[in-house]
Amino acid sequence: MNLEKLYIARVIFKNRVLSSHGQVFEDLFVRVMQASDKDFRPVKPQGREGDKKNDGFNKVKGQYYQVYSPEDTSDKERESYKKLDSTFEELYNYWQLISPIKEFYWVYNDKFQTGVYPSIEKTLAEIEQKFEVKANPFLSKDLEDVFLSLQESEIIEILGGHLPDHNYIEDVIITILGEVINFLVRGHFNLNNITFPNEINFDKKIRFNKLSNVFSTLLKTAFHQDYIITEYFKYNSKFTKENLKTVFSDLYREALERIPDSIPEKADLVFDYILNKARPRNNMAETNAVLTLMAHYFESCDIYEEPVEPKQIPLF
Repeated sequence: MNLEKLYIARVIFKNRVLSSHGQVFEDLFVRVMQASDKDFRPVKPQGREGDKKNDGFNKVKGQYYQVYSPEDTSDKERESYKKLDSTFEELYNYWQLISPIKEFYWVYNDKFQTGVYPSIEKTLAEIEQKFEVKANPFLSKDLEDVFLSLQESEIIEILGGHLPDHNYIEDVIITILGEVINFLVRGHFNLNNITFPNEINFDKKIRFNKLSNVFSTLLKTAFHQDYIITEYFKYNSKFTKENLKTVFSDLYREALERIPDSIPEKADLVFDYILNKARPRNNMAETNAVLTLMAHYFESCDIYEEPVEPKQIPLF
């Protein structure tokens, strides 16, 4: 499946997850897992006995999944971790005798935004210690990663048998870049949780790439907002992070090819090229959002070159 089709598939799947809760989300989870893992077996509830808190498992690997998808992800914290604690206790008492439990996953539809409460992490850690099994959350982003790793035919089947032709959705912003910029512009952040980088070691790389003082200052200033990018990646799939890296590295290579080496200020022109290509509109909010992304990928050396240390010539 090419990248354009993956964009479309991801948007449709993400909307399915966002609009699903309860049994609808559980059915979606089961379909994705069955397509991904030939040994995954869903468990059908049996009257009053139910499913003994097991919504699906891989007997070969000893992996068990319990799905929790409330309509409102702002449900009370106490209700969440009490449900988890009682869920695993019942699951273990029944299923451990049938097939030993090695890994337990608390599947939570956080709708790509909340993660799990610290108390849930604590309860999972207590389960690991008490029952000697691995216990981890399995969030919306994790399900998306599994979905996007499937074969094209499986992806299309899960989405209903077809993907819309891109010619009919030209006016819809489906790129990851547009989504992230929107998050940066419109996101609400808890100021108490902000952590700034202790030191920004850009100077060596800036000198090596011959960036002017104006553009180096823009990068350093923007990097102080890198925590926002980290926040976005925390709740989104690995596909998102890898795709963004590809977008910016491709823009950088494209700029290098288009701008002649003979121009003294080529590094600054490359910077301006990436900025103008990446931002949807030339306004302050979206410019700052793209600068933050550029600083992130500058720091990780996905755009501009990493300084090369000169080889030491041995003295005889």
